[in-house]
Amino acid sequence: MVNTKINKRGLVSFLTLFGFLIMSLTGLVLYVMPAGRVAYWIHWEMIGLSKDGWGNIHILSSILFIVAGAFHIGLNWKPLMNYFKDKVRRGVKLRRELVITSILSVWIVASSIWPFPPLSYLLDFNAWLKETWVTQDDYEPPFGHAELMSLRVFCKKMDIDPDSAVRELRARGVQFDNDKETLEEIGKSNDISPMNLYLFIKKYEPVPVPEELESYTSESIEIEFAGTGIGNKSVRFVCEKTALDVGIAQSRLEAAGISTDLDQTVKSVAESAQTQPMEIVKLLLIEGYKPKAAQE
Repeated sequence: MVNTKINKRGLVSFLTLFGFLIMSLTGLVLYVMPAGRVAYWIHWEMIGLSKDGWGNIHILSSILFIVAGAFHIGLNWKPLMNYFKDKVRRGVKLRRELVITSILSVWIVASSIWPFPPLSYLLDFNAWLKETWVTQDDYEPPFGHAELMSLRVFCKKMDIDPDSAVRELRARGVQFDNDKETLEEIGKSNDISPMNLYLFIKKYEPVPVPEELESYTSESIEIEFAGTGIGNKSVRFVCEKTALDVGIAQSRLEAAGISTDLDQTVKSVAESAQTQPMEIVKLLLIEGYKPKAAQE
């Protein structure tokens, strides 16, 4: 007769193993995937799964691992307690191992809260990996979660005529009911990234007028560029976006003691100058501006 009884210990062991394996795989993918704003903007996927898909699997597999681990401890509670009692009775001989484990645990938590070498190198490498996905300025959205805005609102925010945008997209074969649909919704239904939808209609964006440079102030720059991912844009992009002459930009950087390639990102220039990306933007757009040093 076939035994249909489920072996609880075997079941829990397999759940723990598979939870660990899935959690490890998804954790690695989350480590190397692009930053959220970029992933949503370029419609990033890996083996058919989006950032949200991988994140959801990671969360649920982590819960599976925790629950399986709790059941594993419950099933082995008596042997576990007997083991500790035996160690106490005979005298714990694993003091050194306990101390090492405790120090490592505290070290990892402390390095996460206050990053310091060598574990901070893993965090820095993670940040570098995420930036490598941005191979051109267009990979950065014009502002955070731009894909969640309706086509009409997005166009108004970018000073693009909504009707012209609708005609252009439909002429390119993009199908949607109306301009109240978000860029994300239109993109998913047409298998086009929000970034490419923007590139289709970008030509309707007004060209910046050079005279507008005179009106820039520290406050207006923060209002216009904060949260737009400007740090990951190149210095040349900032010049094109604001109609700033590249010669003026180069001279202002050199006057501040900053020698740079205009194709470098604002963030990398800021790091070499030990300041914040927004300070570099202010330096470029405000004559005589002196960047503030980055706060430790």
